[in-house]
Amino acid sequence: MKLGHALTYALRVFQRPGGVNSFVNWEAFETDFQAEFFLLNPAKTAALSLHNPNQYGQEEQSLDDYINSFHALAEQAGYPDGLQLCLTFCEGLHPTLMECIDNLAEGHPDNSIATWYKVAHDQWQLMELKHELQFTHPLSTVHASSITPPPSAAE
Repeated sequence: MKLGHALTYALRVFQRPGGVNSFVNWEAFETDFQAEFFLLNPAKTAALSLHNPNQYGQEEQSLDDYINSFHALAEQAGYPDGLQLCLTFCEGLHPTLMECIDNLAEGHPDNSIATWYKVAHDQWQLMELKHELQFTHPLSTVHASSITPPPSAAE
């Protein structure tokens, strides 16, 4: 514990007269700790995080990590399954992946988030296969300039 919020809190507790003994019991410490670290409105905070493009998105995360964190935030925000949840999910996807989904011949999936998760996984795997094919078969019919590697494949 060298820096950050936890350090500031610990220093403040230890600098009180009586230090950690200034808490009359465990419940008093727990109340003080929760007031310091727990969010006042976790559902609202989760919803705001999901809709802030500067704060949340797939970016360099793997697709699985993005889906897991998106799902956790959506649950915490209390979002019901449906069109709005699917649109929010798509807004955070890696641009290359979203472009692949936009170009699907059979159109977009339905308004079920589980379907969108599956389509995103399928398209991500296809992007990874194309990227791998580019390096294993450089003279194949896959045109190298048409393939943008997914972030995890570029590492």
